[in-house]
Amino acid sequence: MTIAASATELRTSMKEEREATGPPPTRKAFADFHIHTRFSRDSILTEETFIRKAIERGLTHVAVTNHNNVEGAIAVREKVAELGVGDQLTVILGEEVSTADGEVVGVFLTKTIPRGLSANETADEIHRQGGLVSIPHPFDPFRGSHIKEGPLRNLAEVGKIDMLEVFNCRVTFQRHNLEAAEFANRYGIPGIAASDSHSGFEVAMAFNALPTFESADELKAILPQNNWHASRSTVFIHATTRWAVWKNMFDAWRGRRTATGPILGPQAPEQVRREPVQRPTGAELPPKEKADE
Repeated sequence: MTIAASATELRTSMKEEREATGPPPTRKAFADFHIHTRFSRDSILTEETFIRKAIERGLTHVAVTNHNNVEGAIAVREKVAELGVGDQLTVILGEEVSTADGEVVGVFLTKTIPRGLSANETADEIHRQGGLVSIPHPFDPFRGSHIKEGPLRNLAEVGKIDMLEVFNCRVTFQRHNLEAAEFANRYGIPGIAASDSHSGFEVAMAFNALPTFESADELKAILPQNNWHASRSTVFIHATTRWAVWKNMFDAWRGRRTATGPILGPQAPEQVRREPVQRPTGAELPPKEKADE
């Protein structure tokens, strides 16, 4: 694994590594498993902008994991098909679920998992759909939505975690990434790096270099071979998500809503426990993308 000093250095290393690989079966996948678009209320990243930047910067596989909905990932997959770039970018349907115990990510999903279930129930539903369970930023104290230690430990002890973010670019202090790496090592859980992108600037700030894969089972089998590379985002990157939330609220007030409704954001476990289990309604999802802005 590599921690780069800057995003530019990181993307240069990915370009060099890609050029050094040969044709199948030695060809590699360069994947990011945690990405947000305008289907998360704290992002305004459109499908087309994301796709363009992901391809330009060398990603080949992306798991789009918006808050509490899989529809955003479907929108990216449909846009990839519309643009005719499916041979360059594989889109994995994912979701960052606000469980009653904190956030859990599912990848290779087929439909939205409602928020408000326990972490254990959510993991079971992810696996029922044939997906993989990933734990995002588990020890970041500045995000009240992260999974709590007890439920996290319980999931690890019963073997329900398929991968865990040992490096999240948005984690403010590196010691909290190191704590995640130590936890993954203790329980024998494969570690991944994740950009946790909410803006175009962050796309490809992390990637996982792996043998090519096409399914959840194939990915799970090769995760121990993962060689991840990442660069930490500036602490000020969280200002972009605050700005996105306020912009989306203002746009909605003006009747020009382009992003999601208020349910589709990160939610603290305490808030989730107070509210009924639900999935997003059509009114809470953004309209079809008309033009890139």
